[in-house]
Amino acid sequence: MNYKMYHTPEGVRDITPDSLKKKLDAKKAIIDTIEKDGYCLIETPSFEYFDVFANKSGQTPSNELFKFYDKEGNTLVLRPDFTPSMARAFSKHYYNETAPVKLCYSGNTFVNSGDLNGRLKESTQIGAECYNDDSVNADAEIISLMIRCMEASGFNNFVISLGNVEFFKGLFGEYGINETAERELRELISVKNYFAARAFLENISIDEDIKELIVNISEQYSGYDSLKSLLDKVKNERSRDAVKRLLEIYDILKNQELSKYISFDLGLLNQYDYYTGVCYRAYTFGYGDAVMKGGRYDRLVKDFGKDTPAIGFGICLDELMIAKSNLKGNDDIPLEDRYITFALTKGRLANDTLGLLEKIGITCEEMKDKNSRKLIFVNEELKLKFFLSKGPDVPTYVEHGVADIGVVGKDTIDEENRTIFEVLDLGFGKCKMCVCGYESAKELLNTRDRIRVATKYPLIARKYFTEVKHKSVDIIKLNGSIELAPIVGLSDVIVDIVETGSTLKENGLKVLEEVCPLSARVVVNPVSMRVLEKRINELIRKIREEL
Repeated sequence: MNYKMYHTPEGVRDITPDSLKKKLDAKKAIIDTIEKDGYCLIETPSFEYFDVFANKSGQTPSNELFKFYDKEGNTLVLRPDFTPSMARAFSKHYYNETAPVKLCYSGNTFVNSGDLNGRLKESTQIGAECYNDDSVNADAEIISLMIRCMEASGFNNFVISLGNVEFFKGLFGEYGINETAERELRELISVKNYFAARAFLENISIDEDIKELIVNISEQYSGYDSLKSLLDKVKNERSRDAVKRLLEIYDILKNQELSKYISFDLGLLNQYDYYTGVCYRAYTFGYGDAVMKGGRYDRLVKDFGKDTPAIGFGICLDELMIAKSNLKGNDDIPLEDRYITFALTKGRLANDTLGLLEKIGITCEEMKDKNSRKLIFVNEELKLKFFLSKGPDVPTYVEHGVADIGVVGKDTIDEENRTIFEVLDLGFGKCKMCVCGYESAKELLNTRDRIRVATKYPLIARKYFTEVKHKSVDIIKLNGSIELAPIVGLSDVIVDIVETGSTLKENGLKVLEEVCPLSARVVVNPVSMRVLEKRINELIRKIREEL
């Protein structure tokens, strides 16, 4: 029998009775919580016109939409996200309404992603949206509702990271940072790559104290008092108003005895152009990314004909259920008693990392036994766990939250392209990613002709040639000796790691261009960075001081 007759396509699944009951119970608990707050349930179609999700209206790239056509030739799309659909429905049905309108929804969304990262293409989303209210009370109310939805779902240890995109918009405007530099800088800030941000800022004319503020924004300004201190450090009113808004929200939540869940993160710059004020994410153990996301998007509804403020949040129920399943009743363990897990790249990187950790007082005697057949090593006193892994697997373990911290080469980070924070350059394992080949191939790199490139790193190679060289290439993926490719005529050039260059020289090849420098980096899971913030930041601080 054809396997397609009884298997589901990649990214979708059957949900068996026991699992479905748990999912439906969780769904009911969340919707009941939202409706008790005065939100009315509304249903929108599973598919809409393409224009509803095009341009800035949606958060999903066009190539990840499921598209099809009706008999009239209109392009239709299975909804990838509820927010644009809700904005359209609100504009249609409540156009003349001026009082606050509270709506909620539940249904499936469809995203045609193809990176095989364990995420579903069809998932259930629940959410709430508040329109016609731009007050700080509306901000606090929606965040309070998020917290109560997390509690209704059975979570005890979670963090709501709260930011405001207006802070950096004010800062960038004050110092006249151009659009290209702004885009590069906010990308580095959003993934916590502050050492790269620091290097980038060296070429921009900004006061030194502001540079330090930017590179330490998430680490040093996550609490109420530290955030308040920013009012003495920034001058422009836009950034100051953003900080004041966050402080007001916190005060309201504190009066509701909910402030214990709040952590500030002004480096929360995802969908920077989409959001217009506060933005927030809910993180908990058991899942490698935020399980609830939202923010203020005052410009979106205008795209559908009604110029009015809006704020809301969405919950991916399937991701929430994965988190609950992975916790297995361990959600009540105090944060200080939880183990921090390291994934180390096997070989020299692991040895160098363990040597560095030993200098700051972190040891694992079990790992020194070369005859040990253990896979996971434990330091019970410091509540730390370690395991060794092949380099390409480290970012995957960290992304999914199996490991909190990883040490891996920059080449692997760029090639795997996982959702992780790259927080520290350890400075060892230095080498370079280069374009190599015969001397005669150098001329080809500067022509308009299409060339063949052999590499173990197709993502890095394609990005370099398309974004830096603006050149069309044919990528040939190899796994073995890359130097062989130009020698036997398989490719014109190769893209590979070069340390000493001796193998190239022995085979008549040479470095033609340098793509990027490489070294060992520390990467952190986004959830761990928020929920275990104090312990991980202290660890990073000690390593940085030792370096």
